[in-house]
Amino acid sequence: MKTLVVDDSRRAATSLAHIIDSVLSQGACEVALDSREALAKCRDTRFDVVFLDVEMPDANGFDVARELRVTSPSTNVVFVTGHSRYALDAWDTQASAFLVKPVDEDDVRKALSSLRNPIDPHYGRGLFVRCFGNFEVFYDSEPVCFERSKTKELLAYLLDRRGALVSMGELAAVLWEGLPDTPSRRSQLRTLISDLRRTFERLGLPDVIIKRRGCIAVRLTAAECDYYGFIHNMPSAVNSYNGEYMRQYSWAESTAALLEASKGGKRRG
Repeated sequence: MKTLVVDDSRRAATSLAHIIDSVLSQGACEVALDSREALAKCRDTRFDVVFLDVEMPDANGFDVARELRVTSPSTNVVFVTGHSRYALDAWDTQASAFLVKPVDEDDVRKALSSLRNPIDPHYGRGLFVRCFGNFEVFYDSEPVCFERSKTKELLAYLLDRRGALVSMGELAAVLWEGLPDTPSRRSQLRTLISDLRRTFERLGLPDVIIKRRGCIAVRLTAAECDYYGFIHNMPSAVNSYNGEYMRQYSWAESTAALLEASKGGKRRG
């Protein structure tokens, strides 16, 4: 589990980080001393839990939490403050817990036992794809950066199709919804495909994308994926489903409806 403590007091931050490390059996807790450092770390690393001070000189902790909800929606936020009067505001930001200083090991254990967003046990080394909530891609626990947002969307659609070969015409219609399929558009699509293949080649994964004449697909065995785990009724994936699927893409709504329809039966089973 990757954790981050954000507090403008170095002494307080270090003390809480030591407590968290003593509670968790794996990983080392990182520390940030202001909101800018915290947000920069969260852009570079996917944290499971951020322990966030409310009152900091450069920013309000609630504002930082709201920004994290946008940039890293699966990250759990635990507020840590010396003032209990902030508790109601904390719940408005969909925080997992609210701790009042001084914090001890029991406080941390209780907070970690009731996280709003489940920690996926498959998240770790190798290629991991999160489809629930925002679509995100990780390699060895680090976010994969794409040169173009459309390249990332291309991968998302291929994963949504679950290994089926997809034609260039279908891809153009999905990625540029409502726009005509022109030679220029096909040229852009070829650039995206090349960009996607280069992205995986840089990671040492040259076989993720399968290319056939006029069609491409994604190799299903190349990555761990919460969506595929849900389909195969893996408990960790079923429990991690939060009612949202690739929410940044409108074309994903049909799959989201199917997931919602099957959710009840899977959880009863």
